[in-house]
Amino acid sequence: AYQDVGGVDPVVDECGGHFGPTDSGEIEYHYHSREAVPYHLACQGPSLGNCHETQRGTEFCHSGCGAEVCVQPGTSEAALRAYLDQWDPTWLDKYTTNDYKPKVEPAKENHIIENTIRKLLDNIFE
Repeated sequence: AYQDVGGVDPVVDECGGHFGPTDSGEIEYHYHSREAVPYHLACQGPSLGNCHETQRGTEFCHSGCGAEVCVQPGTSEAALRAYLDQWDPTWLDKYTTNDYKPKVEPAKENHIIENTIRKLLDNIFE
């Protein structure tokens, strides 16, 4: 699939894969086909920036996302960590990632903070 969920362009690592939601909604590492060489995976990922070391005379690596681990923008960090926790709860913290976290509007973020403080104060003074 040349596109990610929702028809957006996938942000892939050097192997041609990334962490993100699939059609089922599950967060997992998966690959994306391309219209040009390399048509599919260039190496077994996640690449962690090491694809070129696996090629041995060929060069089928994708350009990557500029980080060791590529995550489709908009992917929930909590869902990604829950997926990775099956193997190693600290794995993601060992590598650089692209900017994938959903953006929160400042006004909305301030509203969330205000509501949280209000609830805490209500609990204290009950």
